Amino acid sequence: MKYVLRFRPEVVGDLEQAEGWYDDRRLGLGSEFLEECKAALDRILDRPEQGTLGADGVRSVRLHRFPYVVHFRIEQTTVVVFAIMFGGRDPSAWRDRM
Repeated sequence: MKYVLRFRPEVVGDLEQAEGWYDDRRLGLGSEFLEECKAALDRILDRPEQGTLGADGVRSVRLHRFPYVVHFRIEQTTVVVFAIMFGGRDPSAWRDRM
């Protein structure tokens, strides 16, 4: 089955904030972070059921290289991404986006 990817508007802010934080550490690291996010999203589109299933049908997939997690839900043929956030962050930071 082919899935379509859809993002909550707040995800753009999540990515911009993380990219800036990593670029402040080392120029270009923010771009590497975004590339890793794209790779994780491609994996999710290929096999959305792979994510760890949590409450309310929300799944989570960790990035390989950075301590961030993609939180999403499968809705028929659409993968809805709620957040891409630091893995140690309190889940209540994104749960209100559902």
